[in-house]
Amino acid sequence: MQPSPLASPPVSLPSEEGRRSHEGGEGALPVVWLVEDSALERERARRVLEGHCVLELFAEGPTMLERLALGARPSLVLLDLYLPGIPGIDLLRFLRAQVDAAELPVLMLTVAGSKADVVESLQAGANDYVTKPYDPAELLARVTSQLRTQQLHQRLQQAEEGFRRLAAHLPDVVARFDRQHRHTFVSPSIHRLTAQPVEHFLGKTNAELGMPAEQVHQWAAAIDEAFTGREVSLEFDFPGLEGRRVIQSRLLPERDAWGNVLSVLSIARDVTEERMRAEYERHLIGIVSHDLKNPLAAILMQVQVGLLRAREDARTRDILERIQRTATRATGLVGDLLDFTRTRMGGGLPLVTRHQDLRDVLAQVVEESRIARPDRRLRWEVEGETALVADGERLAQLATNLIANALQYSPVASEVRVRLEGSPEAVVLAVHNEGAPIPAEVLARLFEPFQRASAEQDRSGRNVGLGLYIVHQIARAHGGQVMVRSSHEEGTTFVVRLPRVRDAVASDSTKPDGAT
Repeated sequence: MQPSPLASPPVSLPSEEGRRSHEGGEGALPVVWLVEDSALERERARRVLEGHCVLELFAEGPTMLERLALGARPSLVLLDLYLPGIPGIDLLRFLRAQVDAAELPVLMLTVAGSKADVVESLQAGANDYVTKPYDPAELLARVTSQLRTQQLHQRLQQAEEGFRRLAAHLPDVVARFDRQHRHTFVSPSIHRLTAQPVEHFLGKTNAELGMPAEQVHQWAAAIDEAFTGREVSLEFDFPGLEGRRVIQSRLLPERDAWGNVLSVLSIARDVTEERMRAEYERHLIGIVSHDLKNPLAAILMQVQVGLLRAREDARTRDILERIQRTATRATGLVGDLLDFTRTRMGGGLPLVTRHQDLRDVLAQVVEESRIARPDRRLRWEVEGETALVADGERLAQLATNLIANALQYSPVASEVRVRLEGSPEAVVLAVHNEGAPIPAEVLARLFEPFQRASAEQDRSGRNVGLGLYIVHQIARAHGGQVMVRSSHEEGTTFVVRLPRVRDAVASDSTKPDGAT
């Protein structure tokens, strides 16, 4: 006896490809369920889709629903609109009540010429449709399109799950905003800061959460700017559980594959302790250095008096000159500490500028360096027009630091070359030495405070690591820049480029009241 075409064929055991598909193995083919009461149509679809997917066949809806209830989940369902028992449209509505269209796409098989069926299917949640009798190439193209879309959705889901797992373990608060400034995601770390659960924030704006109006405006402007594609930094006060906290947040645009900004991601961290520690360090350094300045000035003054009185006493003069050199060096360190404190407190280095020739300013620095280090060879070169509107005292400080650095980190028998060159756009100072090259890992942070070219080379302990930081700050205050080249073949060269036309913003930010 032949089986009835309306009877449900036994669900075939998955093939090797099918097992790989269900297990998610490498090279797995997607699993497609076809719910079709016609044995002829089932066979026809099998021939079209063979090799492109693992096809499982059902002759009516209840068997498919039973398979679904057992936990199986295909990548795509091909669903005939006209089925015995439960109509296809009712099966579709049931599926959509359980799973959305992105997670489980459904391709409806409708009758040609029935626009009402097509409209009803799409309204009920179908992703697409094919009319019977269908063209094999069209069926394959529509199935492939839906499978590709479903795979992209799965990848997005996996990426989102990975993102959420990562955010859940971060101490920083991670949040996502939509274009209406609503929170669409907040990481669990928000609870440690506010004692509120994640659900308290979802779907709400900062204004709806009770944030002060000024901060709401600040956040709104930052979010809107991030939606234009720019990264934004934001710092604000927050009334945390343990009192006022300082929160620093970075707002990052999240883009789709075409570069469109879909949402804005905020990564916020509590920097209260960091800010308090930095402020304490700045004040401590400022107080200590300021309190040292006056005693050192008194020592130098007394030494100068002693040198005048001990003209004929060579031994006494030698002792006093050593004291003078030591006190002068200490005064320089105190000056660096004071400058460091100014820059770290946001004031920048004060400049008092006037038109002057850097040739004269730096020639004096080179001569003083020669007197201080008679055992070393210093070559001084000048070329071109070197007049500039600048702070001569600050640029003398810059050159002194660079020359001292070159003398300290080069062999005693080698030469240090100081070259000043003028061009129509800028005046360039280059200080070269033949010492060992600066390690690459040190180069990256060389102009940061408390850094040294090499701890091994600086055994004296007299360098606190602020010289090159101050050089960078002085150049920056003049609208210039500092670069360094260092290699075994060429030695080390520091190059300071000072533009003749300074950037107005840089100039204003460093000019004290009353400076010209």
